[in-house]
Amino acid sequence: MSREFLSAERNAGPDTGGLMVAAQWLSGVFIAPLSLQQVSDASAAPGLNLLRYTGEQLDSPATAQKLCNLLVQDTPEKLTVHLQRRYTALFEGIFRYRAVLPYESTWNDEGPALCGQPVAEMNAILRDLDVHVSRDCCEPADHLAIELAALVAALDGDYTTVAVGLIQRLQSWVPAFAAALTRQDPQGFYAAAGELLLALLRTASSALLTMEPATVPVNEQREGEFA
Repeated sequence: MSREFLSAERNAGPDTGGLMVAAQWLSGVFIAPLSLQQVSDASAAPGLNLLRYTGEQLDSPATAQKLCNLLVQDTPEKLTVHLQRRYTALFEGIFRYRAVLPYESTWNDEGPALCGQPVAEMNAILRDLDVHVSRDCCEPADHLAIELAALVAALDGDYTTVAVGLIQRLQSWVPAFAAALTRQDPQGFYAAAGELLLALLRTASSALLTMEPATVPVNEQREGEFA
């Protein structure tokens, strides 16, 4: 995807690098309706190869291939219009009873609500990582794409403890979010992206258990921006 929240250095080991690629790809999918350029890039050979690589890293090649098939089922122009309409219908709350809002606050135990406690918690995590959401992004910090981008930042900085915490918070609400996508977008692109997201969480949870925990050093925080 051409729109990225974070320019992640590829200096981690292959397992962590694969997780970063997957999280960044999914962050780009869920942050906003895909542009024609993004769809064109994703459906071209390099984009499809990247997606297949991601599927292999997450032990989910069938899901990745499903996404590849959906990306080449029509011309980029027609597919862009279709995906933009689906994004609006699913994620922007236009149709109240068919919306699948991508905010942690709407899936917590206290019931549907926007800008709940998860926003404050995620803002604290972003401060700990010394990264911030760019001014042209109006989404709250508990948006799925921002949580995924924070995961990329934590993995890139070898802040394993922070990364584990982000995986755990994503696991607390993403399964219900992905299940709702499957109901509202059966056989669709975003339901398949939800499947890949679940594969990321499974793989990341397993991989991070084998890594030494590392917290964010008080005097050695990295700087960055989610653009």
